[in-house]
Amino acid sequence: MSDILESQFQGIGEILKGAKKVLIASHQNPDPDAVSSVLALHYVFKNMGLLSFPYLPNQPARSLSFLPGFLDIETEIKSFEPDVIFCLDYGDFKRLKLPEYLSIKDSCRIVTIDHHLESDQRGEIRILETKASSTSEIIYSWLKYVNIEINQDLATLLLTGIFSDSGGFCHVSTTSQTLNIVSELLLKGASLNKIASQTLDFSKPLNLSRAWGYVLARIKLDQETGLAYSWVTPADLNRFEANLVDFDGITNIISAVSRINVGLFLIEYENGKVKGSLRSEPAGGKNAAQIVKALGGGGHPYAAGFNQEGTIEEVLKKVLNLIK
Repeated sequence: MSDILESQFQGIGEILKGAKKVLIASHQNPDPDAVSSVLALHYVFKNMGLLSFPYLPNQPARSLSFLPGFLDIETEIKSFEPDVIFCLDYGDFKRLKLPEYLSIKDSCRIVTIDHHLESDQRGEIRILETKASSTSEIIYSWLKYVNIEINQDLATLLLTGIFSDSGGFCHVSTTSQTLNIVSELLLKGASLNKIASQTLDFSKPLNLSRAWGYVLARIKLDQETGLAYSWVTPADLNRFEANLVDFDGITNIISAVSRINVGLFLIEYENGKVKGSLRSEPAGGKNAAQIVKALGGGGHPYAAGFNQEGTIEEVLKKVLNLIK
C-alpha cells in the first residue's frame, strides 16, 4: 500500500469520528460494482452505529436482488441531511444525480472512492486507484486497513463488484493481488457460482431474452474502423418492456464480433437522448476512455460510457469519427 493511500485511509477515519449520518452514493444506471460498493459501505456503517442512506439514482437490475441490503437502496433523496457523503465509482460528479441542496451544503464533507480515470471527482479525500480492478477492491483494502472483519455478507458484496468489473477476471486490471483477494472472499463464504450466474444473468425472462436476441441479431460491423455495434430505440424498449439496466453486459458480447475487440451499444432511452457503452481490449490498440472523453464521457481504457443528444445515427457517426 502506498503512503498516499494509507494517508487517505487515515483521513477517512478522522472524518468518520464526528459523523452521525452518512450518505453513500454512486452513479446513474448502476452496474454491479456500483451497487456492491454502496451496499458494502452501508453494511459497515450500519454496524458502526451510523445512520446510513444508500442512494442510487436508478433502481439496479433485478438480478442483483440477492445482494445483502438490496432492499435498503433508495432512489430518491428528499430531506436527508448527511454529515458525510461517500461518492463511489462515478467518474464524473454529475452522474451521481445528487439533489441540489446537498451540493451547496458547506457543512457536508465529501469522500470519493473510485477507480475511474481522473475527471470531475470531488471531495477533501479523493481516492482514485485507476489500476484497481474495481471500486469494490479499493473498499476491501480499506476494510483490511481498519481491521473490519469481512463476513459472508461483505464477502458476497465485494466479490460481486470485483467479478463484474474485472470481466470475470479477464480484464487487464485483474492482478495477482486481485486474485488473492478473491481467494480470501471465497474462504469467507462468498459463492462465485451464485455471483457469476446472477451478474452474467443468462437466465432472463422471456421478454428480455427476446430483447437481447434482437439486439445481437442486428449487430453491424464497420469495415473501416473494425467497430462492432448495435442499438435499441424507444420503440424497442416499449416493445420488449425493457429499460437501461436490462442490457447490462451486452456490449461485451458485441465487442467479440470485432476483429479488434471494440464494441459499441447505443440506447436511445428517450427521443433524442442516447446512452452509449463502449468496450475494448488492449490488444486492439483502442482506449475506450480516450474515445468517449470527447463526448463528455469517461471510464476505463477497456470500458467507458457517455450520454449524447441526437439520433442513433448521429451519435454513431461521432463515435466512428473518433475511432478512425
